Amino acid sequence: MSHQPNQEKVFSCGLELAGVVLTSDLPQRSLQAIQKLKDDPTKKNIRASSSLFSLAYKADDDDQNKCQIIAFGCEFERVSSVLSPTLAHGSPEFNFLETIDNPFSINEEALALFRSLLQDPDLFQEWKNPSKPLIVTGHSVGGWVASLFCLWLLENINKKTSNIPICITFGSPLLGDDGLRKAIHNHPGWNSRFLHVVCDGDLIPRTFLSSTTTNNIYNYKPFGTFLMCSQSGSACFDDPDSVLSLLAATGWSQLPSLMDYKKLLEDLTHQMIVSKGASQLSALRGDPLRAGIILQVDAIGDKRMQEDDKEDTLITAIEKRERMNYQEHKKRISEAEKKLNDMKMNMANLEWYKKISSSRTSPEVPMGYYDCYKSKPFPRDIHAVKFKKHLTKYWEDVVDEAQRKPRKQGDAAMGTRLLFGGTNYRRMVEPLHIADYYKAGKRNYCTKGRPKHYKLLQEWQEEEEIFVGHKKSSNTREKAATLTEDSCFWANVEEAMILNKSLKNGEAVGGPEESPIEKLKKFEDYVMELINNLVVSPEIFLESTFMQWWNEYEKIPERTHRSSLAKFMESKSYQKYI
Repeated sequence: MSHQPNQEKVFSCGLELAGVVLTSDLPQRSLQAIQKLKDDPTKKNIRASSSLFSLAYKADDDDQNKCQIIAFGCEFERVSSVLSPTLAHGSPEFNFLETIDNPFSINEEALALFRSLLQDPDLFQEWKNPSKPLIVTGHSVGGWVASLFCLWLLENINKKTSNIPICITFGSPLLGDDGLRKAIHNHPGWNSRFLHVVCDGDLIPRTFLSSTTTNNIYNYKPFGTFLMCSQSGSACFDDPDSVLSLLAATGWSQLPSLMDYKKLLEDLTHQMIVSKGASQLSALRGDPLRAGIILQVDAIGDKRMQEDDKEDTLITAIEKRERMNYQEHKKRISEAEKKLNDMKMNMANLEWYKKISSSRTSPEVPMGYYDCYKSKPFPRDIHAVKFKKHLTKYWEDVVDEAQRKPRKQGDAAMGTRLLFGGTNYRRMVEPLHIADYYKAGKRNYCTKGRPKHYKLLQEWQEEEEIFVGHKKSSNTREKAATLTEDSCFWANVEEAMILNKSLKNGEAVGGPEESPIEKLKKFEDYVMELINNLVVSPEIFLESTFMQWWNEYEKIPERTHRSSLAKFMESKSYQKYI
């Protein structure tokens, strides 16, 4: 591949990351915990009804690192000959990972082993609130169970704890398909909590490479970070396709023991990595990404990779994927930033529109932005349509993405800051949507016409208020809100207007439903509660649909003249409402 002088500089830090991992001593400590489990004569083996393996596990305190380690191991003979590639679609234990547009599959044998743990329900309760940082580990097939147990913990662990688990496996078989990989990526921070250590001579992590491909596409896909090791060195990789290519290129038909892994990690920790491809690097000084990949592949490879130009082909393929991943990531960030900036500008424009519409210094009659938008007498009202359209598209996409992400009951659908922005958007823009709805002659907005994303934003905001213990009261505000907190306020006003007409037309008769006058009395109570709590904007008392409703309503003989709202309006107390 020829070097392009103007090509953007991209770097690969797989060697450095491998050095950090090895010097952390956490893989070595994890191996010690697995060895303790293997040597423990009192360990209890659990056999799953549909599995050929028996499973054992042991928890241990690591005082040196001030952490806890739970190790999983499996007893087996000739494991490679009995591992089944069969994938099970979906699993009740992991349904928190599945979304409508992303089903996933997990190895059937791995699920059977995990389910055997259900024979000890105390195990799951004990580790939902770890008292120390927790490492979940396992060797070979035990790595399957370690990965699944860590996934279960990530979903079910006490969300207030800082002791979020990490998983370190050694020579573990691949666990699931691309749907599983995507599901784990959908949970921010989860993918980075999995480290899979693979020796270049270990057959088990490569078991499913050749037998489960369709049109040269692997049905199994790795997730997490892979620490690929050989006697020459080590490097970390996290691109799933690159990991698959490297597993295929560096595999031997061997079954390294725990001691082999232990000795290999000890040697790598104390040796200096010397690249076999140093002569190639002199010509690539202007291409740090390719140079870094050559160093990484040389560190984990063997002599067979250099035959028939295999190494160059592999390096070129990995380099291409790394550049593509970088450009896609850069594009996503750029697009997200642009959308966010556009959203902020459109909100600022609507805030200006709201302010100028209700300004008492304006030469026009101040009528509030709801009624300005509804009647659209000025050119600025037409611009508001454009701002509303762009904002609605942005938040529909944000809400749709949040809804598609799996979550358990009680978890927030989106972050606090994002939800705060969504709430401001809902309170600012939904009234404009209501204006369009009723101007078109429609009825019953709240029950028949309200878009889903407004409902979800309100539902999630109410959940957030319950979670933080927020309680609305008249003491929470000292002055009136600039945005009415109930974003459906104007829909209720419009329905009250329709009820006024019903009374004028003599439709105030009894029946299975409440009469119009009874509904209007409830509307009075609703409005007065908002006023008392200072959560309705003062602009409703300008030249507005609300004032139009009141002017008509006060002439209706059936209304209650002694109501709190009647006293408030008739005494013109609203002129002092701030």
